[in-house]
Amino acid sequence: MTTARYFPHKKIPSLPHAFSQQDIVKALFSDKDFNAAHRLGAVNSINWARILAQTVYYFFSYFQFRSQLPPGNDDIEIQYVVPTGNFGDVLAGYYAKKMGLPMGKLAVATNSNDILARFWKSGKYEKIDSNTSYGNGSTASVDGASDGKQASASNSVKETLSPAMDILVSSNFERLLWYLAYENATDGIGKDNMRQACETLDGWMAKVKSDGRVEVSLAVLETARKDFVAERISDEQVHLAFLPLAVLAIALNANVGQTLETIQSHFAGQPSYVVDPHTAVGLAAAHIIGSQKSDFFPFP
Repeated sequence: MTTARYFPHKKIPSLPHAFSQQDIVKALFSDKDFNAAHRLGAVNSINWARILAQTVYYFFSYFQFRSQLPPGNDDIEIQYVVPTGNFGDVLAGYYAKKMGLPMGKLAVATNSNDILARFWKSGKYEKIDSNTSYGNGSTASVDGASDGKQASASNSVKETLSPAMDILVSSNFERLLWYLAYENATDGIGKDNMRQACETLDGWMAKVKSDGRVEVSLAVLETARKDFVAERISDEQVHLAFLPLAVLAIALNANVGQTLETIQSHFAGQPSYVVDPHTAVGLAAAHIIGSQKSDFFPFP
């Protein structure tokens, strides 16, 4: 925060462990007296206004893309792959879809801190992976959380080359879980279902806090899969974003290349393009999902 010296009345604290501060901020917001006295505000995605603003990205890109299509392609469905850790931007896409923006399934692309990808594969939202491996030969299970309890060696966020996504647990995922609970509520309609959804979400998050995990029902998982797919990308896999699909299967088994090498190779390509490590995660996920010829991202 190099600009801090120009504002001597401002204090900028330094906190250990990248996302432990979110728990401190949440605790402060939960203290109504403290909040009212100091008029707290948040500028990250804890603040609903941040999510609302991000929905504009989807509408803008949709109209920009559609304006470039030749006549007769009105039935083309636009689909988004979103590299994410805290589930903010991709949640904005979900809201844009709920507001009526035509799109297919949203793809959640995570790095090795893959609590979100594991949820869509198993319905388990857990800080520590209960399985040793899954899908595409993925490597070691994920340890830890970003809820302020990641200090010990056995309970820590994995450090990757896409650090803005080195996050567990994802703060904004709670917001989606509420909608999943609401769509599966059985108390009736309107406020009854809203109340039940709140109670269900409270129970789920209490289990995450006390046990480090919660598993939702198959019905809830299938509801989540209606709008999302997910893929985990390790640093070793990011190079796949730049390989032709014809050699994708060979590359998956080769396990060669690193994120920095990927960025360098793409920069040296034609046309040259500078890809940051977070975008590279999204590109690699798009290719893996596409190679599966899924209903999300079909290739001919």
